[in-house]
Parts: sequence; structure tokens; C-alpha cells
Amino acid sequence: MKPIYSKPCPGSAALGALVLLFPLTTAFAQTNGLKADLRSSAAVIAPPVAGGVLPTAPAGGVVVASHPWVCDAAEGFAPVISTEPGNADPFLAVGTPGNIKLPISATTVPATCGQSALASDGFAYVTQAVVDTKNTPSSARGVLRVALNPSTGAFLGAAGTIATTAGLDGNQPTATALGPDGKLYIGFLKSGNVKRIVSPDTGTTQTVESVGNTPQGHAARAFAFVGNDLYIASVDALSVIRNATSASCTGGCNAVTISDGFAGLSHTGITSDGVNALYFAVAGATPAAGGSQIWRYTPSNALFSFVSSGGVDRNGANASSFSFQAAETNLLTLDDAGTLWIGDDPSNTGATGAGRLWTINVGPLSSLPAGSPIAGTNLPAIFAALRGPWLMGFTQSEFAPTFSADGIFTATITSSTGAGVTTISGTWTLTPPLFPQPFTNPQGQLTFTDSTGVVLFSATFLQTNADTLTAFQPWTGSLGTPISGVLTKATP
Repeated sequence: MKPIYSKPCPGSAALGALVLLFPLTTAFAQTNGLKADLRSSAAVIAPPVAGGVLPTAPAGGVVVASHPWVCDAAEGFAPVISTEPGNADPFLAVGTPGNIKLPISATTVPATCGQSALASDGFAYVTQAVVDTKNTPSSARGVLRVALNPSTGAFLGAAGTIATTAGLDGNQPTATALGPDGKLYIGFLKSGNVKRIVSPDTGTTQTVESVGNTPQGHAARAFAFVGNDLYIASVDALSVIRNATSASCTGGCNAVTISDGFAGLSHTGITSDGVNALYFAVAGATPAAGGSQIWRYTPSNALFSFVSSGGVDRNGANASSFSFQAAETNLLTLDDAGTLWIGDDPSNTGATGAGRLWTINVGPLSSLPAGSPIAGTNLPAIFAALRGPWLMGFTQSEFAPTFSADGIFTATITSSTGAGVTTISGTWTLTPPLFPQPFTNPQGQLTFTDSTGVVLFSATFLQTNADTLTAFQPWTGSLGTPISGVLTKATP
């Protein structure tokens, strides 16, 4: 590949170094991702809805015979209903009849939901991450088993808590997946333990076995199986317990971290087709909250494909703000047709009815490229290096920003036309790359927005050494056409 060299900025010796640029035409270049279809939110549905409400922090879900159920922070485990009869792809609401408050007790205050899992016989298993411990006895806390008709998705009138004598509720179960061995695997918010419930479909006092631990014993958010391997989305890693179903796993089968490029970032959701496709949600990076991205990981070849970072409103409004919420994109599940269901909450669970449900159909998912050996890469390394001053050259000016760890920047703009020097300030964000490159270098999307809300520039940067960030085209901004794709330290 023939190298392309950056052109030095006028008056800047610091940018005189030659920097190798890699074009986006590489065979490993990712797509811009898919646009999820927004199916339920205040942006597309105007309450009241007959028999339904808008979702609130949907954190778990299953789809039974094309009939979705969600675990909703306000409504409990509830069926999803259509608001457009006769429409094959309707807007949706969370049904109020037939919902099951969590936990089951005299109180009407529900538990905060965790992940849900579905068995082929129609049993749905719902984790109750935070419960009303004041009013609810321990025998009604932990993991709820709900009997649904596997042919229609209708509630069969039986629900109750399982493993009631195992003390699971004390560690706040939030992750769950059914293994190919028929056992129910559980992860927790208050510990890194990974446990399994034997014979979850029978009785209420099941045997509970220890399997192992998450990386560093940190809190789990969601589980998914591919074959006998248990994949874990935790608060700071994507990891796997190989052959977790083995009878020899009795406490010492600990998870091994997968190098997905998002080390230290919260992985909030995960689901799989059980064969060779794993989808996970990862939160945005510091210093700004950013958004969540969904990626596909293919275990057979260890490749990552960018799936989506948000969606569109079929009503044609508010499209620019439809990004998945960082750290609150908790619901991920696949239905039998291969559709990916997504749930998030832009209010960070702070407002009733502020949640959203999305879908991405199997057709677009199957059109994604095979992927690359990395996803986002080592954003903390770039964040640690962003200490000013830096310098970037444009056709009509030089832009010299100094970064603050709280996401604020100050900068001087020196005009090459003799128009003088301007001082400017605003915010900067560092998020996972929009155009991931197949290199192990740290990389991420760096965006500068001035105090009036104007985006000065936004680009996916690759850190080529400690004092050089190289931008990849295309990129956007208001400072003019760049003559260099390089952001370089003004002083060593």
C-alpha cells in the first residue's frame, strides 16, 4: 500500500513529521451501522393508549411465538401490545392488563428488572435486580418464573419465585441465560459470582451450584450462551467462561476477558442466536456520557461487526437525537425470526414512560460485513494522552486546543489570512470510533463543540504515537477543509 503523507501546517514545525495514513478502502473497514426502527417511545406514541403505557427502563425481554414481553421498571413483567391493529410492523406499548408486578407481594411497588430468559417450553425467567425488601419476603424475591403459552405467548396464569432458599436475592440477580444443559445461569449486581439453578422448571427450592466468577469479580449485567460457552457482559468487560456447562465447573471456572477494544467501559446487554452470533451493547466513554453502541461478535473467527448506535423515527421527527442511551441500553434479545429487540431509557430510569423499544430485522443484520479483529480500541489510552496544548492545521487557520478532564476545552484560532487570533471554548467528547480501523492502535471519535453548539470538528482518530492522533476521512466540522489529517502536540 502506497503511503500518503500529511502536509505540514504553515508556521508549525510540530506538524512537519511524516505520518502514515491508511485509507478507508481497506478490506476491513466497517460500515456506518444500521438504523434501528423505533417502535415505542413518547416520540412516536401520544398517550393515552388503550390498555397500554409507554415503557419505563425496559431491562429484559423475551419474544414468545412473535409475542414480545418486557420487564418494565413501572409495569413489571408485561406483554407488549400493538397500537396499530392490522399493521404488520406497528408502534408498540407496554400492556397494562396481564402484567406481573415484581416482586409478588401485597405492595404495588415493583422490583427493578434485570435480564430475562426463555425456555422452549414457554417458561420465562425474570431476574429481579432491586426489590422492595421492606414489604416483600425473601421467598418472593430473586428469580421469577412465568408460565407462557409457547404457541401463542399468552400468560398461563402461573408465576412464582424459584430457588427461594438459596439466598440469591441478597446479591441482586440481574443476568440470566439458559444453558444447553437446561440449567439457569445467574449473575449479580452485588458480586461477581456466576451460579446456576438446577431444574429451574420444577418446584421452588432448587439446588444452586457455583460456577465461577466474572473478571475481577465485578458486577454482571447480562449473559448469553454460544454452544457450551457462557459470554458475560459486565460493568467493565466482555468475557467468557469456556465450557461453563461442564460438571467440573463447581466454583473455579472463572471468566476470561475478550479483547473487544472497550476495556473499562460498561457492557450493559448481550444476546445470541446460540450458534455463532453474539450481540452486545457497550456504553460511551469518558469524559462525556456519550451513547451506546451495539456490536456483533462472531466467536468462530473472533471478528467484530458494528451493528448500530441508534435509529430513526418513522414519523420523521427528532431523528438527530435518536441514539441509544449510554449505560441504559439494557434490553437485548433475539426472536425466532432473527429480529434484534433493543430497549433503553434516555431518562436514566428517572421518569416514568421515558423508555424506548427498537427493532432491527434479520435482513439488515444478515447484510453486515464479516467484521474486523477489533471493535472500539482503548479509548482510555487516548483520554490519558489528551493533555494540551495540541495543534491542528486547516486551510484558513491553525486550531490549538487545550483539554480539561471534565470535558471542557479552550483554544486559540490563528488565521492564516491575517485576520488575527480568536479565543474559543466549548466541550469535547471521546466516544467509540464511527469508522473502526483494523489496527491495534487506540482509536475513537473525537468531537469538539463550541459554547454556541456548533460542531467545530468531529473525526475518528487513530493514535499513531504518544503525541500524534491521525484522523480518517470522512469527517465533519465548521473550521474549514483540513490540509492535514493529524492532531499533533504543539510541545513535547
